[in-house]
Amino acid sequence: MTKLSLREAAKTFDVSRPTLTKALKIGKISGEQDATGGWKVDYSELARVYQIRLKSTVNTGEDELVNITGTNTSFAGEVERLKAALLLAETRAEAAERLAQERAERIEDLRRMLPGPKSALPSQRRGWWPWNRT
Repeated sequence: MTKLSLREAAKTFDVSRPTLTKALKIGKISGEQDATGGWKVDYSELARVYQIRLKSTVNTGEDELVNITGTNTSFAGEVERLKAALLLAETRAEAAERLAQERAERIEDLRRMLPGPKSALPSQRRGWWPWNRT
């Protein structure tokens, strides 16, 4: 696999060099020191820990350009599952809206069928005194 220097890794994975150095020292990622004291880290090791910056190009030192696209195939199944769940939720929402509209129309029809309010009959006036009540 391709080995990257800390500078290349920092550009590719959008992580600072001190962060990468710290990760190497605590063992979060593994790498090798070359004769000059610089670190070389395996690309797959970095991809395991950090996310790839989208559509960047890295020079591997051998005049060969490696195109890194941030497409992660491990998430493809999850994306498809989420798309299906979204489609199902949208379908259910549309059905619920149609049902609510039909119910509102039915309620309006039933209100129109109700008889009008009864006219208020004049009631006899009751007295205030409790002994006069019948």
